[in-house]
Amino acid sequence: MSEKAERMLNKAQESSKLDCDEYQDQSLGEALTRDDINKMAIRSLALQASFNYERMQAAGWLYGLNPGLRKIHKNDTDMSRSMQLHMEFFNTHPFLVSFIMGVVLAMERSKERLSVIRAIKVAMMGPLGGIGDALFWLTLLPICAALGVSLAMEGSIMGPILFLLLFNAVHFGLRFGLAHYGYNAGSRAISALKEHTQKFSHAATIVGLTVVGGWVDCYLRSVADDCGGGSR
Repeated sequence: MSEKAERMLNKAQESSKLDCDEYQDQSLGEALTRDDINKMAIRSLALQASFNYERMQAAGWLYGLNPGLRKIHKNDTDMSRSMQLHMEFFNTHPFLVSFIMGVVLAMERSKERLSVIRAIKVAMMGPLGGIGDALFWLTLLPICAALGVSLAMEGSIMGPILFLLLFNAVHFGLRFGLAHYGYNAGSRAISALKEHTQKFSHAATIVGLTVVGGWVDCYLRSVADDCGGGSR
């Protein structure tokens, strides 16, 4: 485990109030439907609504999981343990959190040990935070902004509209798609995530910075041409 992941795990354990590592009811939980997963993805939009510096996104994280947990855990004691577990320290990229939610709910349905669920949750927080920053802030945002700004500078109202449509089409497509993929793949998705995290983040960062560099060059050329035209 990396040093960062170990710090996150220690932070989560410090905020834990659990005194038991297993659920009382070990039978397989009720399967979640497509509507259940979609509801989870919608509720994940509120991930940072109760953000604080003690447990970060924990309250929003539990809010997103709560309907699925109530369907899986019919035992009140098990539900209480699960809610206590998911009120521990949590922090990741808000656009990709639905993937972790899907994986965790699959493990909750299988009644995995609470320490295993905690470890898997913590192990995914950091990598998805890095991927999200590279994918959204350094790649998707500059590309969509460059397309929107190019139209807006010509006086077209389609500039901001195109920006919002493109950015949110990818955002919501990934939010809902990863929620279903995470739940259906379960813990099997973790190995693929670990294998490709670094390569994907590096590639996305290169693409994003290339787009920004190209846009800056075009903007500076446009300014230079305007200044030259004015001097004549």
